[in-house]
Amino acid sequence: MLSGQTRRPRARGRLHGLLSEMREGYAEMDGGLRFALVNRAAEKILGRPTADILGKRLQELLPHNIAVPLETRLRQVADTGKECQFEHHFGVEAGWIALRVRRDGRGLVLFLDDVTPTKTLEQALKQEVAQRNTIEERFESALSVNQIVVFKLDRNLQYSWVYNNQIGMKDNDVVGRTPTHLFDEESGRRLTAFFRSVLTSGQAQRTELALRSQEGAEERHFVSSARPVFDEDRKVVGLTGASIEITSVVRQREELARAREEAFIAKAEAERASLSKSKFLAAASHDLRQPVQSLLLLIEVLKGRLAGSPVKKAVDQMEMAVDALRLLFDSMLDISRLDAGVIVPALQTLCLNSLVSRLADEYRLRAEHQSLDFRWVPTSAYVRTDPILVERVLRNLLENALRYCPAGRVVMGCRRQGKMVRIDVIDTGIGIAPNHLEDIFEEFHQVANAARDRSQGLGLGLSIVKRVMRLLGGTVSVRSTLGRGSCFSITLPLTRREQTGDSLAAEDVTEEEGHLVLIIEDDVLLRDSLDVMLRNWGYRTMTAPGGEEALSMIDERRLPDAIISDFRLSAGLTGVETVLSISKMTGRSIPSLIITGDTAPERVRQVHGSGLRILHKPVAADDLRRALHGMMRENSPPRAETLA
Repeated sequence: MLSGQTRRPRARGRLHGLLSEMREGYAEMDGGLRFALVNRAAEKILGRPTADILGKRLQELLPHNIAVPLETRLRQVADTGKECQFEHHFGVEAGWIALRVRRDGRGLVLFLDDVTPTKTLEQALKQEVAQRNTIEERFESALSVNQIVVFKLDRNLQYSWVYNNQIGMKDNDVVGRTPTHLFDEESGRRLTAFFRSVLTSGQAQRTELALRSQEGAEERHFVSSARPVFDEDRKVVGLTGASIEITSVVRQREELARAREEAFIAKAEAERASLSKSKFLAAASHDLRQPVQSLLLLIEVLKGRLAGSPVKKAVDQMEMAVDALRLLFDSMLDISRLDAGVIVPALQTLCLNSLVSRLADEYRLRAEHQSLDFRWVPTSAYVRTDPILVERVLRNLLENALRYCPAGRVVMGCRRQGKMVRIDVIDTGIGIAPNHLEDIFEEFHQVANAARDRSQGLGLGLSIVKRVMRLLGGTVSVRSTLGRGSCFSITLPLTRREQTGDSLAAEDVTEEEGHLVLIIEDDVLLRDSLDVMLRNWGYRTMTAPGGEEALSMIDERRLPDAIISDFRLSAGLTGVETVLSISKMTGRSIPSLIITGDTAPERVRQVHGSGLRILHKPVAADDLRRALHGMMRENSPPRAETLA
């Protein structure tokens, strides 16, 4: 039988063995909070061998910031004798340790358990919850700002979940109900039909719906998308979707549609008004041109017979008045011909310097007469354009510059701009206010001519310039400062220099005595005026009031050398048809001139399409005399004339 002294070492040995096998850390401290006993698990937690731990305090084993608060907690247990359980962080390597501490005699017994994995999991869960909350907050904010409804319905089309509803109902008022319970009859029917289509087809769908609640509030528009929800057996058990309110977009779309319709109606009315205006102007122009033409011819006859008479001055004043009226008709005709599209530019290579220098020589004299300084800059540029049309444009710009420049200077120059050349006409005149810069290219608009002074033009020149430059593939622009002057610019395409012949010189008009001219004109006064004037020039004449009468007068023994015919005759054949019939009857092409007062675009195209020589009423006597002289020298009629 063993003695008590023998049994105590053996019991202590078994106790040490048991403590060593514990997975939980175990330690004992004396009254000075020094370690008196530790097992292997505690040794691992403290990160030191037993020999380095025994007899040491925590402050000697752990960092100061970790050891001090822990010793404070242990001292409280030693002083109060009250058992305590808490968690404490032992540093990066040890992690979080759960401690259970109780007093044993004068010392302490500590049970230590590493809870770092659990603590890490808790932290991860907290972060995940925080992230989820953040995502939900952002999602909710996005839905609220964009006025979107997210929903889920079961197979019976009952709402099982609704998020951020924008249709004036709370979520609790919607869940468990169907569309027919929430919206008026028509809205509920449309929405139910859409949802059932998704359930039946098993395919996601999208549509635009107008919905009105049961309370009868204002109708609101939504774009709704829905897709089916399947169970594990791929059976449709419901649907989920979203609706975005687009009421404001639909309102804007409807307003735009109304505005577009109103604009279309206004455009149609404007086009009808424009067509009516064109027809009226065409008819009125023809009727007015007849007496004006007669006046021009009779005045020419009077001038010849009243040379040296005291009334010659009155006749000259009459001629000036009628010539101003002719200028108005010519400008209106130019616009009609440009709008009709009958003017085809005769493109050729033009030495720009020859045109600019010639115009400069001409307008320098006029500028000096007005006490203006006129300058121009030579250029070596060649352009591909219609010389006659370009000259008409530049003359118009120069006329305006001289007209609206009471003092100072006028400059004309050219500048290359890539593949184009810009021609500037600059003056130091009255200038143009900014609010008038666009209007000056419209018909009859004159900035500084409120009294409609005829000497300042008719307000049609720049409108013609704009149309001609569009026809030539160029541009016209203006820069101006009120009170300091203006700069009008046109652009033309540059080209290489080519060998070109000189322009034809002006025809010398001489009398053609003895030539027989057939005059076809239904207006008695104009027919007689033409007859008298041509006889004064030395021509023999035949006159007929219409096409049929003219055909009956044709005799192989007495064929006319030329024909002058109005286009619009009172009845039967037109002037063009009459001339062509005479040519067919005689088997020869008789030089013919068609005179017309029509300005309607379709009529202008028809006349120019005949290929005959054409003059537009009212015709100046010199122009008619020159045309007759040219016809006598030609064996075939030339092509239709362009803008003069």
